[in-house]
Amino acid sequence: MQPVQKLIGMNIKLARTKRSISQAELAEKIGIEASYLSRIERAVVPVSCERVYEIIHVLGCKPSEIFPEPSEVETKLNIKK
Repeated sequence: MQPVQKLIGMNIKLARTKRSISQAELAEKIGIEASYLSRIERAVVPVSCERVYEIIHVLGCKPSEIFPEPSEVETKLNIKK
């Protein structure tokens, strides 16, 4: 399990590269800098749900391709101590 931001970022990058779209191209289409998109994909900065749906729209993918299954997500409720 991994934190949700990391999984979403990895899934955005995977969906983007599967479609042969560069960071610069996707960033321009959603109105952000390519460096900011890079930080989203690396989970350095959090990404809003609204921005994720903009990315889904531009990539033409299903939300399930970006949002991980709950069983994959590490939360404070399921971390074993």
